[in-house]
Amino acid sequence: MKTTRLSYAIFFILSVLFFVISGFLLFLLPQREFSENENRCLTTFRPPEISGFLDTSMQQNLTDAANDQFAGRDFWMKCATSIQKAAGFQNAGGVYFGKDGYYFERLLDSDLPKQRYLKHLQFLEQFANNYDFSVTFLPVPSKGCILEDKLPSHAVVYRSDRLYDQAGQLSSTSVLDVRQLFSDNKNREQLYFKTDHHWTMYAAYLAYTAWCDMHGMTGAPLEQFQPECVSNNFFGTLYSKAPGFDTQPDPLILPVRLPKAEVIIDTKRTDCIYDNTKLATKDKYGVYFGGNFGRIDLHMDNAVKDQTLLIVKDSFANSLVPFLMNEYRHIVMIDFRYYHQPFSRLLEELQPKEVLILYEISNFAQDTNFFKILK
Repeated sequence: MKTTRLSYAIFFILSVLFFVISGFLLFLLPQREFSENENRCLTTFRPPEISGFLDTSMQQNLTDAANDQFAGRDFWMKCATSIQKAAGFQNAGGVYFGKDGYYFERLLDSDLPKQRYLKHLQFLEQFANNYDFSVTFLPVPSKGCILEDKLPSHAVVYRSDRLYDQAGQLSSTSVLDVRQLFSDNKNREQLYFKTDHHWTMYAAYLAYTAWCDMHGMTGAPLEQFQPECVSNNFFGTLYSKAPGFDTQPDPLILPVRLPKAEVIIDTKRTDCIYDNTKLATKDKYGVYFGGNFGRIDLHMDNAVKDQTLLIVKDSFANSLVPFLMNEYRHIVMIDFRYYHQPFSRLLEELQPKEVLILYEISNFAQDTNFFKILK
């Protein structure tokens, strides 16, 4: 009996010491402004203000900063994920734990605003009707659409077929549906990163061949691009939501034999589409162009077509563009999240022959900037 009471007392004392020491460390340790693992800015403690207490913003800051500045935060997040996995949980932090180490984003129909998606399709159709150039929509299937066999049992995901059926009703816009092509090749190559939502180089290459077939071009074989593994330690955005001790990183493979190009990223000029400094960071997918920017121009001297290809895109396009560099003299990438100029003025400047609208389909449904295509 005495041993049991002593054990309880020791446990209680240790628990109190743990929280007391953790509380002191919150204010003694240097505050972190950015979490590389989570790829986001962290809340820091701000000096107390009377007005902040009156409108409760000070209390909210204390709560958020305590969560973000907790000593050993990354370690405890991994502990939490491991415990949830061991307890049999199928998901945590908005992420499904799939088979063979695959992470899937937990997206439901309710997460994709139906009316917004339909409005975007209307914008797209109106855009195609307003101009005489060719407009192609490439809705990239999300990982769960293709790798259904890797999802955990009883996992619930949004109905992608409904979105594709609605996109298929477009009449003035050509739709490039790569789902069957991906399904036919999913057991041959890894088409999606296990710890990230993006497609891999192999999936981007398949989309390139589909684009070439659609436009009567002969795509170059993959070997011509000399794929090379530039990192074996890629942990993606889904891992950041539910990091674990037993999670294995992905390899990051890039096509390295590319045509010479002048690259203009907003106003910065370079001769390479890769920012290799990103390989030393958590955000290794940012190796493509250094991340996402409002406008990126690529000028190639020797290309199959002496034409301009305009791409309105999300980050999935970043890994497709290297394959298209052989095909077009001028490629312009526009990301409406960061592009704030009138789009009609850009069209007058470029006079493109072909326009590609490329979004991962759930991103397209959730996007809040696509209205800019009509500005």
